[in-house]
Amino acid sequence: MKICHIAPFAPNRCGLYEAARDMARADVLGGNIVYFVDAGVTVGGVREDPKIGAIDDRAGFRLATADPAMINDSDIIVLHTGAPDIWLVKCQAPIIWVVHGRPLACFRPESQGKGNSYSLYKDVATWKRTKKMLYFWEEFKPHWDAVFGNKGVALDYPVIDEARFSPEGEKIKLQNEGKFNVLICDSSREDIDLYETVVSCVETANEITGIKFHFFGFEHPIQPCWNPLLEKLKKLGCLGDIYGRMGDMEKIYRSMDCLISPNRIITRTIGEAISCGVNVIAQNPCKIADYTIDFAQPEQLKEALKKLMNNKPDTTERAKLLSSKKYYEKINKIYKEVQDA
Repeated sequence: MKICHIAPFAPNRCGLYEAARDMARADVLGGNIVYFVDAGVTVGGVREDPKIGAIDDRAGFRLATADPAMINDSDIIVLHTGAPDIWLVKCQAPIIWVVHGRPLACFRPESQGKGNSYSLYKDVATWKRTKKMLYFWEEFKPHWDAVFGNKGVALDYPVIDEARFSPEGEKIKLQNEGKFNVLICDSSREDIDLYETVVSCVETANEITGIKFHFFGFEHPIQPCWNPLLEKLKKLGCLGDIYGRMGDMEKIYRSMDCLISPNRIITRTIGEAISCGVNVIAQNPCKIADYTIDFAQPEQLKEALKKLMNNKPDTTERAKLLSSKKYYEKINKIYKEVQDA
């Protein structure tokens, strides 16, 4: 089967691309022929021209962006983002839309007058050629049912490139390494807030010694409102490294003992960490984390970290839930349904 993925080509710059890449890789491993067409990356409100022949060959998987003309040779088009009409009209292949965003992440900007990211999904779901609106996280089924109707299909788990995100491999050298190193990401997301998470870290640092909290992907410049909390962590000897956006996150995960996340679903940071053998504490009810807590109650983070520091559970079996094999077994059934429809 010939599958064409259309997404922005943005290695180490865009979570949507990283997810689309791993889905394309799984398609190849599942026996499909894959074309990957660059839709162009939007930077500062300006969309860059699509690239043809750009290469991403991380971890032994070589992805090259194809000429948009290859769309016409496809059996199924997988849209991760919008594409120019001229790319789609010459070919009548069925379309699967992939909804990467959470409902709130799509709804909130539009409710504030910033684009139409939520209602647009309802519009494209009505297209005759749209056969499926694919999303991860079954927890959001009630949210999306009203938008997609019977075209919505949920997959339990996202797919993570297990060759790239594995326990074995290179690590980074932490400048402020502790006996137990904790990673915190996702400061740039608008649909979650790290405030309660960091307050919980401060409360934990008041009691537990030897722990370091490292912030990666922290937006720069750091806003002054963070200073009281970060200064408190530093005073307690628990402030680790602080970085902005970073590439090669697998090296960072391997340098950590734990990831803490206020997300209640399996985001890429949570999935990637689990695949790298790193334990995870996440917001209740995240179904793949070692411990789920309510970050509004700092005592819960402290107790979860105490348990992890004494006993680190193996993540191997949970990582298999995110594997390419698990994914392509499910997606190939969906492709067949679409073709047979």
